[in-house]
Amino acid sequence: MSEATKGGVERIWFAKMEGAGNDFIVLSGSRLERLPDLEKLAQRTCARRTSVGADGLILVDAASAAGADVTARFWNPDGAEVATCGNGTRCAARFAVLEGLANGEEMTIDTLSGRIAARVDDRVVSLRYGAEPTIELDLTVTAADGAQRGHRVEIGNPHFIIETPDALPDGPIEPRCRPLRYAPELEPAGANVHLVQVVSRHALRIRSYERGVEAETLACGSGSMSSAIALCAAGQVESPVAVETRSGDTLTVRFQRQDDGRFTLLELEGPARLVYTGELDLPSPAA
Repeated sequence: MSEATKGGVERIWFAKMEGAGNDFIVLSGSRLERLPDLEKLAQRTCARRTSVGADGLILVDAASAAGADVTARFWNPDGAEVATCGNGTRCAARFAVLEGLANGEEMTIDTLSGRIAARVDDRVVSLRYGAEPTIELDLTVTAADGAQRGHRVEIGNPHFIIETPDALPDGPIEPRCRPLRYAPELEPAGANVHLVQVVSRHALRIRSYERGVEAETLACGSGSMSSAIALCAAGQVESPVAVETRSGDTLTVRFQRQDDGRFTLLELEGPARLVYTGELDLPSPAA
């Protein structure tokens, strides 16, 4: 299906989707007549109040490699492409079913961080990761207002997890998290920063500051996975872990911890839904 070009304006179809409050603009590669500059498109369309507004932009297309059903690529609102996104991949999986690219019983999604298996049902989408995370416990990072100890996890993108001894804070978390996101110990990529409360051996509460968005988001899928496995490595929780996000939705994280400390068979399960569809007007290259 080609997109309409009229009066110097090119229209491209998009879907607005959300997973546990993490919202995305999703494009279909098969519906695009040409591939726009996705870095600039993310910067323009993810802006809240002046455009559609979203925590990220996703391009979903038929797979180009054998063994996968679809490919998914992800851009932050600042235009930076990122290797993976937990909530975004769940939205991409549901989108693939809605677009007829895959069936919901079992599909594989190629991302820049590796291949992910997905299962879609009426309410939730479940992901299983082949890649194993890397964990650095009790890392101290520095910022202008002092040092902070936490756990660093790399699972396609970097995360810094801070366990809060009591309840999570009620007010804005940006003043605390933004300086840590740029801490020199987390260079060159920086990191998403999460404040996490241990509720029980199988439950966490989380608030997430995401790089690229440069603000708190209502949920972070890869951050929820990173928090669960880091706090398991620290002896605080065990699989399965129910992670209550800022939106009030719960993400379930499952994994196996091997005798040598590795984490395998990492799974993320939670809601992902279509909110609405629409059209974006872009300047035509022929205008």
